[in-house]
Amino acid sequence: MLIIFITSTLIAICLYIVFSFSNGENKNNRKQDNLSLFDSESKVISGLEGLEEITKNKLKDEREILFLQDVQEELNVEQRENFKERRKVFSLALGIAGMFMTLCIYFYPVELGAYSLLKDTEIFESFLNGSKDERVERKELFKNTYSDYIVKNQEKSNNIYALAISLKNLEEFDLSRMAYQSLFINHKDDLSGDIFAEYTQVLYFSEGRRFTEQTKELLDLTLLKAPDNPVALTLKGLQYLGEKNLDQTIIQWSKAASFITNEREKEELKIAIKALNNRKNQ
Repeated sequence: MLIIFITSTLIAICLYIVFSFSNGENKNNRKQDNLSLFDSESKVISGLEGLEEITKNKLKDEREILFLQDVQEELNVEQRENFKERRKVFSLALGIAGMFMTLCIYFYPVELGAYSLLKDTEIFESFLNGSKDERVERKELFKNTYSDYIVKNQEKSNNIYALAISLKNLEEFDLSRMAYQSLFINHKDDLSGDIFAEYTQVLYFSEGRRFTEQTKELLDLTLLKAPDNPVALTLKGLQYLGEKNLDQTIIQWSKAASFITNEREKEELKIAIKALNNRKNQ
């Protein structure tokens, strides 16, 4: 980038010098023309016959005064024009330098101005903001870019978590799982119990709503870290339900209901608990 910046600056300086020299040369030509005209007129006056020498000298003096006035006026105009022209050229030079600097920032691989990062962001936004059908079409490209991003940016836990939760909310559980797994491997000690619970939930859904050994182990670890987490408690109830342990299912779901803040979700869980109690009593 430094080379490009230096090159752009040199180009700007060259333009400034060329335009300035060109303008100066034109002005010098005009001065020479005026001087030649004055000399010619003086010779004409000297050669006039029938005029006294005093009259000729007076005409020459008057012409010289006019010449000097013209020169002074031209000098004033020249100074104004020169200032305007130099300002224009300088603005042009700054504009060119600014354009090159913008291109440098855009294409040079620095963290925020990198072309590759801008391209990744475009792919991410296109996928995350697309409809379900559009995501199906773009999934392969997104997955390749996304996988590469996670590997190269493992230390950026906030960015990876933002992707994980966004994909989870879109029910793209297989993709969300990749981000949660990266967080779990690289930042396990810094993760809250809520994030543990989210990861467990994503694992459960990505495995086709089955409790694999990995999911069970993570669920138990989550409940040790966050025993009051309603998501983890609900999942534990589902695990017991799959094992046909209705009593433990009701216990886990009842605990979960006491910690759920969303009234609709709480009511739905209470209905499920009531249905299990009715089933037990049959």
